[in-house]
Amino acid sequence: MHTDEELQKLNSKVARLESELDRETTYTRKVNDKNMQLLEQIRELKHQFSNAIPKSEHERIIDNLRKVYEDKLSEIKPRIYNERGAGRKRIVSEETAAVVLEWSSQGLSQAKIAIKLSDEFSMKIGRTTVGEIVRGNYTPLDMP
Repeated sequence: MHTDEELQKLNSKVARLESELDRETTYTRKVNDKNMQLLEQIRELKHQFSNAIPKSEHERIIDNLRKVYEDKLSEIKPRIYNERGAGRKRIVSEETAAVVLEWSSQGLSQAKIAIKLSDEFSMKIGRTTVGEIVRGNYTPLDMP
């Protein structure tokens, strides 16, 4: 038979093991719950993936939309500038615009291009007009 002291030690050990088992059981339940949540998320993602359109179909749709957009753009009439002769008259010819674009491609600033036009061609053109030419927003004098 066991003595009272040995029984107390055994009871203490049993209580400690039961407490440890309870902690492990709680932890296992939490892990299992987390696993179930992850499995559900995986199922959802698989469902979404199965409903997604293939890349080739997506590209085909985008190409069709691009063609429709380009067709619509081609239907738009080009803007007619100054059809009644109203407003300021254009002073820059196509040749001058080409020179401006060339100097711009060489890295000259708009202000430097305006100064250079004044020096070399005796033309008084502001840097804002040079900027319009560079951006393609200026219709030269000899264009319709």
